[in-house]
Amino acid sequence: MPTVILLDVSLSMSRPVLTLDPTENHTRLTVAAAAINSFLDFLSMHSRLEYVALVTFSSICEVAVPFTRDFENIRLKLPLLEEGDKTCLDLALAGVSQLILSEWGYQTPVQIIVVTDGNIGGGSIGRSRIIQGLPLPAPYPVRIHVLPIASPADPCLTHAMPLYQKIVDLATSANNSSGNVSRGSIYCLDQLTVTAAITSMSRLCEQHYQEFTCTLKCGQLEARVQLFPEPHPAVHEGYAATYTLSNELNIIGFVHQNELGTPIAVSKHLVVPQAQNGNSSNRENYGSKTPTKDGSSIDGSSPDEEVADPSKIANFCVLLHGALKASRARRSCLLLCVLRPGAAAAPWLGPLDQLGAGDETSTSEAFPVRSWRSYSGGGAGCAWARPHALLADVQKELNRVRRAAISLGFSELVACVGAALERECAALPASAPPECSLQLAHAAAALRDPRTALDVKHTLQPLGPNFTVASMPH
Repeated sequence: MPTVILLDVSLSMSRPVLTLDPTENHTRLTVAAAAINSFLDFLSMHSRLEYVALVTFSSICEVAVPFTRDFENIRLKLPLLEEGDKTCLDLALAGVSQLILSEWGYQTPVQIIVVTDGNIGGGSIGRSRIIQGLPLPAPYPVRIHVLPIASPADPCLTHAMPLYQKIVDLATSANNSSGNVSRGSIYCLDQLTVTAAITSMSRLCEQHYQEFTCTLKCGQLEARVQLFPEPHPAVHEGYAATYTLSNELNIIGFVHQNELGTPIAVSKHLVVPQAQNGNSSNRENYGSKTPTKDGSSIDGSSPDEEVADPSKIANFCVLLHGALKASRARRSCLLLCVLRPGAAAAPWLGPLDQLGAGDETSTSEAFPVRSWRSYSGGGAGCAWARPHALLADVQKELNRVRRAAISLGFSELVACVGAALERECAALPASAPPECSLQLAHAAAALRDPRTALDVKHTLQPLGPNFTVASMPH
């Protein structure tokens, strides 16, 4: 799950921090940098596959370090940051949204860690204005954490807490029907010190960045693996209960990819094998040692006392990966696809709990739906849209069809699509949300707009979140 560190570099972050040690000269910005470095240390040990970006903000928002897995780039950038002027948190969140949408789109869950000093730069009226201007809820699944670099007795922090709580609530309340993103939190410091900041950041890491390890088994073979990103409980609409992933995954059979198709998935995770002996030391610690005649090494240790190199130990994941890999010319990895709960997750295969071993001598069809027949989810190129990204996917497809029709000279097709959208709008049931009819009417009117009807470079945009009927073009 990609992470954005949103760091406040406003002038108030340059205020000195009072310490008992006169040799230490800290500002709120250096305390924040120490907390961010501890966060990067944690990821280096537990979540090295994470993508992290550093974004700074004051009255403007700037991408200091784009998304990277090389955390050293962020460490080197922190001491070089320049201070800004005032704090504009609403503009910062809008800038982060643009970055996330350009890099990850609408369907990838992300996390945002806001590191600020608790000074929002305004009174009660200013706080209300900021809340009204927040670009939340976001059009993508997100959870936002706030780390205020401030003393718990600071009146500025007390004044800012309602704003921070509103940010966390708005980020969690919408666009999270899939349950793949848990709730964000506010991590206040016990006191304004470097140690307290690192402790608060450690609590954040332990709650939201812990690695998920489990056992992968197939008959007598098993291996310890890590799933990345960490799976979360499934609480989708229509489910009678909350489903969590077991820490023991059992392989009970195999099926060809073209027969499985692309069923709707709750989440997908990389399966990363772990060292069999549980030792997390670096590879250089497993250097070979020259043995003596009595079997011991030069430094006096026996082979039994030496730590075995994990690369020399047989691992079931390596066997499984080699058996399933179709072509050695392309890089591949083991991927765990978590389907929707129930035996009907892939209807074209029939009830999953009734699948058994195939009869290689039989010529009859093995599954209820023949493999040559086209069915929903049966193609490898099929991609299922999540509810929060449905509008963006429809907009993308509408623009693609429109450009293709204009480029090939089938301008009448654009008018026919507009008419079809109007018919769909008129046929909506009374229980449909008002947004549906407004968006359909807006799309139909945009397709027939004479100013842009034949402009192949024009891009249709959906109505914004605060749209009204009067905002539709006529």
